[in-house]
Amino acid sequence: MQLNRTNFLKFLIQSEPGKPAISNGLRAALALGVPMLIGQVINQRENGLFVGLMAYFVNLANVGGPYQIKAKAMTGATLGIAVSVFVATLVAKVPALTVVLTFLWGLASGFASLYGNAGANVGLVVGISFVSTIAQPGNLETALMRSLLCLIAGGWAMSLSLVMWPFRPYDPLRIALAGCYSAIANYIQPFPGKVATTENILEIRKALETARATLGTVRIGQPARSWMDEQLLVLIQDGDRFLGSVIALTELLETHFQQQQYHVVQQLVDDALEQISVILQAIAKVISRKPASIDLGNLKRIYEALKEQENLQRQAIAGSETDYTTLVALTNLVLMIEKLIKQLEYTAQTAKSLADRSKISRPDVDTLLLVEGEQRSLLTLLKENLTLDSAIFRHALRIAVSLAVGVMLYSITNLPMGYWVTLTIMLVLKPNFGATFQRFFQRVGGTILGAILAAVIVATIMSKTVLNIIILLTVFFGISLISFNYGYSVIFLSIFVLLIIDIGHPIGWEFAGFRVLNTLIGAGLAFASHYFILPNRERDRLPSQLATALRETHKYFRDVMAVYQGTKEDDSNIISQRRQTGLAIGNAQASFQGLLREPQMPKELVEPVMTLLVYMGRFTNAVTVLAVHLEHFRATVPLPELETFVCQVSLLLEQLADSVQQQITPPPLPDLEETLHKIQPHLQALRTARIQELDVNQGHTPIRQAVIDYSILDLEIEQIVRRLTAMHSAMVRLISSK
Repeated sequence: MQLNRTNFLKFLIQSEPGKPAISNGLRAALALGVPMLIGQVINQRENGLFVGLMAYFVNLANVGGPYQIKAKAMTGATLGIAVSVFVATLVAKVPALTVVLTFLWGLASGFASLYGNAGANVGLVVGISFVSTIAQPGNLETALMRSLLCLIAGGWAMSLSLVMWPFRPYDPLRIALAGCYSAIANYIQPFPGKVATTENILEIRKALETARATLGTVRIGQPARSWMDEQLLVLIQDGDRFLGSVIALTELLETHFQQQQYHVVQQLVDDALEQISVILQAIAKVISRKPASIDLGNLKRIYEALKEQENLQRQAIAGSETDYTTLVALTNLVLMIEKLIKQLEYTAQTAKSLADRSKISRPDVDTLLLVEGEQRSLLTLLKENLTLDSAIFRHALRIAVSLAVGVMLYSITNLPMGYWVTLTIMLVLKPNFGATFQRFFQRVGGTILGAILAAVIVATIMSKTVLNIIILLTVFFGISLISFNYGYSVIFLSIFVLLIIDIGHPIGWEFAGFRVLNTLIGAGLAFASHYFILPNRERDRLPSQLATALRETHKYFRDVMAVYQGTKEDDSNIISQRRQTGLAIGNAQASFQGLLREPQMPKELVEPVMTLLVYMGRFTNAVTVLAVHLEHFRATVPLPELETFVCQVSLLLEQLADSVQQQITPPPLPDLEETLHKIQPHLQALRTARIQELDVNQGHTPIRQAVIDYSILDLEIEQIVRRLTAMHSAMVRLISSK
C-alpha cells in the first residue's frame, strides 16, 4: 500500500489502543528523581544521577503482570546491567574487543525475546546499558564502583515496584480476567441495530490468553492449588464459553432473522444482548474489586418474551415446512439464551465469591484445573531457535551486526556522543519491518523536535531547580506515552537526555545537532538492516499464517462434524480446538495488520486477504453454532450424504491451505450445492413427518428430536457453503495478484 502524504502523517501520529501508562511514568520519575535529589544533598551529584539512570533502566524492565514475572524481570535486569556496565567499562579502551563484545551483547539482547515480553524488555535495557557504557572507559575500581551503584539502583527500582506499590499478588490476574469480560461485553454492544462484525474477536482472544498465561505464572512454584486458583480458572473457562455462546447467538440472529416479519424477535434478541453486555461489564467490575450490582431480572423477562414468541410461531406454522424451519431456529435462539442465563448466574456467583471469600460448589471445577501449555526449559527454547529459519534468531543477528557497525563507525570518525548511534539502533530496530519503518520516522521526528525544545529550554532557563523539575516531568511523560505513541514519547525523552547531559556539560545547539545526527545514523542503520540482513517481512510470513489458520479451521470443522456423523463423542477437545482456531486466525489478522504498516505494500493484496480473513471468521462462527448445539444433539438417526459433504469441505480447506502456502491457484470448487440438494430430501422428510405428528402429539418424540438434531445443521451448512465459496474466490484473486 503506497503511503500518500495524509496517510503517512496518520501513520506516524496514530496512537495505540489504551491509555497512557501514568503509574509507569510516576515510577520512572521517582526512580530517577529520588537518587538525583539524594546525590545533590550529599554532594555526589554525578553518582546520584548514575544511580537514577540505572534505576530508570531497571524500571523499564517492569512489564507489569504477576509479581513473579516482575520480580524475575527486574532482578534479571539489575544483574544484567551490573555485569554489562562492569565489562563495558573495562573493555572500552580495546577497540577490537569492543566491537566483538558489542556484537555478542546485541545477539544476547535479541535472543532475550525468546522468553516473552519480559525477556525482550530485560534484553533491551541490558543492551542499552552496555552500549552506553562502552563509550565511557575506566579502570577496575571504576568498574566495580559502577556495578555496585547498579545493584543499588536495581534495589531501589524493585522496592518501588514490588514493595512500596500495593502487594496484591492476584490483582494482575483479576485485571486480566476483568479485561476478558469487558472485551466480550464490548464485542456484544455493536450488535443491536447494526451488522455483526468479528473485529473484536482478536481482542477477546488476547485477553483470554493473557489471563491463562498470568494464572500459569502465578501457579509456578506452588505445591498445591488454592481455592483462589480454582475460582479464577473457572472464570477464565467461563469467559471462553461465553465467547462461543455469544458468537453462536449473534450468528443465528444475523443469518436467519433479518426479515421484517421477525422484527419482534430481532428487537427482543437485541435487548437480550444489551442486557448480557451490561451484566458482563458488572461481572468485570466485581472481579476487579469495583462496586457493581449484577441483576439478571431484565434478561429473564426478555427470555420469557422470546419463549412466548416461540409458542406463537409453533401455533402459527399450519403445516408449513418453511415456517417449521424458522421455528427450529427460534427454538435454538431460546435455548442459547437460556444457557447464557445459567452461565451468567454461575459466573456471577463465582465473581461474588472472590469478593467475600466464600467458597462455592461448582461440579466442573476439577475438570477445569488445567493450565494449558507445556513448560519448556530455557535451553530447549534456545536450541530450537539457533537456526536461520527462526525469526528471533534473524532479529538478534540484525541487532548484533548493526550495533557492531555502529560502534566501528563512531569510533573511526570520533563522532561526539557516538553512543547515541547504538542506542538509537536498540530502540528503533524491531522484529518486523513495518514496526521498524514506523519507529524510524517517529524516532527521527521526535528527536529533532525534542532537541530543538531542549536547546530552547537550556538557553532560556537558568535555574537548576526548575531544570530538575523539567527533567522529572519529561521522564514522567516520556515513559507514560511509550505504549500510547512512541513518537510523542521520544520528544519528551530527547529533552530529558539533553538536559541530563547539560548537568555536567552545558549543551548548545551544536550538541543538539550531534544528537540529531547520531539519531539519523542509528535509525538509518536499523532501517537498512531489515533490507540487507535476512529480511523478515510480513509479506513473506503472511502465507504461512493464513495456511495455519485454514488448517486449524479445518480441524475445528472436522471435530464438530465427527459428532454429527456419530464417529466421536462431544468432549472438551472441541472447546480447546475452537480456542486454537481463534488464536490462529488472530495471528493471521495480526500478520496482515503488520503487512499494512509496511511501505509500498501492494494494494491489490488488501481486498482478497481481508475477504479471506473475514469469511474464515464467519465460517468458524457457523461451525460454532453447530458446536454449541451439540449440547442438545442426541444422534437419533444418521443423516445420509453428510459424510460426503464433510469430506468435500475438508478437502477444500486443505486445498486452500496448500494454495496460499505454495502460492498456487486452488483447484475448482467441488459441487457442494449438489451435495446439499441430496441432503435436503432427508431433512424435508423429517420436517414433514413432524408436522403430521403435531396434530396428535406436540410433545417430545423421537421425530421431534431428529428434527432438533438436524434442522440447525440444515440452516448452517448453507452458510458454510456460501462462506467457503467466498473464501475460494478470494484465494483465486489473491494468487492471481502475485
